[in-house]
Amino acid sequence: MAVNLYSEIDVRPSQSGEIEVTADIPLHLVSDVDKGASAANNQELLEPLRLAANATLDHLASKERGLHVDANCEIPIGAGLGSSASTTVATISAVAKSRGIRLDRREIFKLAFIPENYLHGHPSGVDQATCTFGGIIQFRKPSKINPINVKRPPTILVCDSGIHRSTKALVGSVVKRSRKQTDRFQTHLEEITTMSNAVVKALKTEGDSELGSLMNRNHELLRQIGVSIPRLDRLVARAREAGALGAKLTGAGGGGCIIALCPDKKTQSRIARELRREGGTIYNVSLDKQGVY
Repeated sequence: MAVNLYSEIDVRPSQSGEIEVTADIPLHLVSDVDKGASAANNQELLEPLRLAANATLDHLASKERGLHVDANCEIPIGAGLGSSASTTVATISAVAKSRGIRLDRREIFKLAFIPENYLHGHPSGVDQATCTFGGIIQFRKPSKINPINVKRPPTILVCDSGIHRSTKALVGSVVKRSRKQTDRFQTHLEEITTMSNAVVKALKTEGDSELGSLMNRNHELLRQIGVSIPRLDRLVARAREAGALGAKLTGAGGGGCIIALCPDKKTQSRIARELRREGGTIYNVSLDKQGVY
């Protein structure tokens, strides 16, 4: 589900005639790993944007290569909320528009694999698909995107654990573990696939109780394959105790955020209050229907 946390990209001609990239990213949004360096000069943060801009110019067969990309991101980095996909998708769209061209969303989605591969190794594509198309989608590798139309979006809140990690490193560790426990992992993945289809049904029928149960089971499966940590488990448990219908980690795990399904706004406020007492940071988010523009 795309939510209303955004990246904004400004593109202008560069004086050097080359691709230049800067970023305005508040330090509290930067992962623990990256805090030792200035966000504006950190290669790990800026290189994907340069790659996104370069890929877009190649796609457009643009001979003029001089441009300056400036990114403003309000999404915490390394928290499992798709900050890299958001900034790279927005960069691709903005660079194309700076050349007077509005790319098709499918083109943006495909181009975003270039910077996302740099960051995450072999990403599924779900983050960039969500940022590109907006709304609620069901995604299957490599590029099957099924929009899910709902009458009433679920009432959720996002809680940041404050522990941020590299998605590439986390995915790599899970892959290693899966090779040692092939049968167990395959069983879990098959159940998660079945759950995905059940979630679509629950969203369409406004079955919040069923949706919450599926979220709880999903978190348990993710815990069993080793991507949760005690900090996330405590936040999930506290959210449920405060009245959440369901709660689970989101993203690659190892830290980052949990999402909680709330039965109503009053309960949402109570859950937020309890999670703050546990030391979490709350993001009050809602559905974004538009995606990149």
